[in-house]
Amino acid sequence: MLSSFKGNDNGAESSDLNSKIMNSIGPVIAEHWPKIEPYADQALAAAQDDATFETLARKIYPWLPMLVRLAIKEDKFVAFTLQHKGPLLAKLAEVKNKHAT
Repeated sequence: MLSSFKGNDNGAESSDLNSKIMNSIGPVIAEHWPKIEPYADQALAAAQDDATFETLARKIYPWLPMLVRLAIKEDKFVAFTLQHKGPLLAKLAEVKNKHAT
């Protein structure tokens, strides 16, 4: 499951894993919305700036469960978030719009 973070991409397996991760992000963002909301606008504004997006990923990393942080080092997490920035920001915008109404 963590092969995408570790860099062992196997084509279809990687695509399936990425799809599963992206599909699970919406509910996680919704569940933790009160904590995420102060950063939402900044994250959406950072879409064109990798340096700012990297900083936000590093701020989010400590929120991950301890077991995940033991398995996935911060640099790998940041690289993954930068690689999948578009879909992550799309999910964030989707949840933000739901909460804005």
